[in-house]
Amino acid sequence: MVLSEVTVNALLAILNVFFNPAETVRRIRGNKTAWFPPILAGGIIMGAYNHELPRATLQAMRNEPPQGMDAAKLEALVGSMETMARFSTISAPMMFALMILIGSALIFGLCLMLKVNVRFPDLYNLMAHVGLINAVQTLAHLQVLRGKGAGILIKDLTPAFGVEGLLAADASKFLHGLAGFFSVFTVWHIVMLVLGFAALSGLSKARAFWVTSPSWGIGMMYAVIVTLAR
Repeated sequence: MVLSEVTVNALLAILNVFFNPAETVRRIRGNKTAWFPPILAGGIIMGAYNHELPRATLQAMRNEPPQGMDAAKLEALVGSMETMARFSTISAPMMFALMILIGSALIFGLCLMLKVNVRFPDLYNLMAHVGLINAVQTLAHLQVLRGKGAGILIKDLTPAFGVEGLLAADASKFLHGLAGFFSVFTVWHIVMLVLGFAALSGLSKARAFWVTSPSWGIGMMYAVIVTLAR
């Protein structure tokens, strides 16, 4: 079986985004449909994760019932959680594309303000490809959930892929929030996004970092606020 040039280019664009995003930019620049393969791949991964998460959550709650929740109440949640799993699984590709769109819009808005010369279709293509790093984190979490099986616990629903486990128990909530957000995959995503955007825009890597920071900065602030509110 001989793959077409278009297919090979799409595969190489996806593979390079994990370690050489400048090459990804070279392959996707000016291609109005380059976003489709990574959105499809990311959507499939998100769909599998959304299908598994509600069931894993219910099993974790059975193993460690929350205060005031007995077996009867837990079983009453089964129907609604199965409905949620079906909806979130079906809508996963669209939600993945929407998250990429929001991040792209935030960066593009700043580009307009700072007069950075990038085209939105090229930016969306880049964001779709870099977004696969987040999908890889989701895939890793999915493997954790499946690996725990029937013995899954509440803490397994939010596995630590970063340095949060290295913090002292009495460390501030602010530090826990930051450490929880900056997983290995998040740092990888930010670095590849900066390198890719620098190649796309012609900016220095320092300026590319600041211009792209809104796409992940809001998530960081949310993670910190949620941690502080606990």
